[in-house]
Amino acid sequence: MTLGSNVRVPAPKKWMDGWDKIYSRMLSSSDDELSQIDVGPRIQQLEHALAITESDTQNTNILELGCGGGSVACYLAKIGCQVTAVDALVSAIAVAQRRSKILKLEDKVEFRLDDMDGWPIEPESYNVVIALQCLQYLFDRTISRMREAIAAVKPGGFFVYSGNILPHKETDPPIRFVTEEELKSELVGWTFHGFGIEERILKPGDLRGYVWTVARKPV
Repeated sequence: MTLGSNVRVPAPKKWMDGWDKIYSRMLSSSDDELSQIDVGPRIQQLEHALAITESDTQNTNILELGCGGGSVACYLAKIGCQVTAVDALVSAIAVAQRRSKILKLEDKVEFRLDDMDGWPIEPESYNVVIALQCLQYLFDRTISRMREAIAAVKPGGFFVYSGNILPHKETDPPIRFVTEEELKSELVGWTFHGFGIEERILKPGDLRGYVWTVARKPV
């Protein structure tokens, strides 16, 4: 795949430039550094949920929105899943593609340079849809795109989500928080393999709230 320019997205350019710097620095990492994958608790919970529901990972197809450097996509590809992962930054996709090549996972994961919005997701087309810390940057399209992502999950499949809630520092423009109540209301009838809210201090004076879930659609 030949990468061109960053995709235009609703998030301000200064925010995208900040994330771009992070991934651009990662491009200078060694192969050994990029082969080390840390996916965090949400994906570990998904892996556990797949195991206890006896899901066949070899036949599990996954869509990840806002994939960044590809850690999550590569981790899930390593356990057998087929992953399509989308990000709007050339630098992020370049890191992700390099990581998949190092790990010899190129046949299991496709990284696509694209906005996470603005294109149709066919209903009930994926076993798992993942949106970690990204949908809130769609602003007035956050809830609509979340509904489309949820609708794309096949019966018995999973929706994995995390996003910020209050407390949170003010941003310009204000990001669109999906509240605990809103998230639960979109997943009525689903089984919560994990659901929680938490607060973390990222640095002195910067306390942020989070809501997250790993939820299974009724079979």
